[in-house]
Amino acid sequence: MKVFPAVVLLVTIWCQEWKPLLADSIIHIGAIFDESAKKDDEVFRLAVADLNLNNEILETEKITVSVEFVDGSNPFQAVQEVAVQCIYSRMPHAV
Repeated sequence: MKVFPAVVLLVTIWCQEWKPLLADSIIHIGAIFDESAKKDDEVFRLAVADLNLNNEILETEKITVSVEFVDGSNPFQAVQEVAVQCIYSRMPHAV
């Protein structure tokens, strides 16, 4: 199911609480991919790395990622991972 990773990623980002960003902020984003989408994980991580290197887009912020893989035929597992990502995104992070 090709739409699965994009939908789960969208749900993960949607569950984030958007707060005003302070200087030198760390932005945590999560992604959940089907187990067969290892290449998508690589592309996702490269895109985030490119963003972190581009000071015109993110002047003082840095993005950290959390990636999980789930069985695409088990929607319950995907929902569980989204819940974990949402909880994790609200936890204070050590810099």
